[in-house]
Amino acid sequence: MGICIDVLIVDWGHLMAAPSDDQRYEMLHDAGLSVDDDKDAWPDRSSSTGPQWFWPSPPTIGWFRKFDFGRVGSSYKDHFWAGERWEEIRAFVAPEVRSAVDRFMDPLSWGGLEYMADRGDEGAVANVSVVLPPAPPDHLLWCPPEAVPSLNLLWDSVDAELAALREPFERYARVDSGRMNDFDEFAKLLCGWGNVIGEAQQRGWGVVGLRC
Repeated sequence: MGICIDVLIVDWGHLMAAPSDDQRYEMLHDAGLSVDDDKDAWPDRSSSTGPQWFWPSPPTIGWFRKFDFGRVGSSYKDHFWAGERWEEIRAFVAPEVRSAVDRFMDPLSWGGLEYMADRGDEGAVANVSVVLPPAPPDHLLWCPPEAVPSLNLLWDSVDAELAALREPFERYARVDSGRMNDFDEFAKLLCGWGNVIGEAQQRGWGVVGLRC
């Protein structure tokens, strides 16, 4: 059975004001479930399988927002296979683009990607590095607000060159097994993370990924 992921952007001050790790987890867990448990709390909920944002209803309004990746990205397997596809094609990508995607994907891949240990100093983002603290138990991502600006800077570099990844993906990705067998799905997943990081950056919030 696979793992699904709930991704939230969070007012870090509000979250950290909870007196214990257990209470913080309970807050986040309840927030992640609220979109499923209370449809009335999400009047803009759509049956679309595309990515979309949800705000909570009172009294919790204001401290978190939930991102639904849609059909592609709600399962951890999609994120895992995106990392696999990237590893297959990265040697065929221009160095500056490769460096930006490496540094953007690595902290979002929960434990790091194996090839990142060999990364060189390449391109304009060579001095941009993001190291996240270990995620608490039952969390897949723990990204405090201070890490978000660097991730957003990396996303700007990735977004500008995303189309350049299509040719190496379609030529070199081994799409005969697993998931992420289509470039548009791969790009959509990256754009989803770009959306999450951009929204968190605007608010000075952090990002949390919960195992669900």
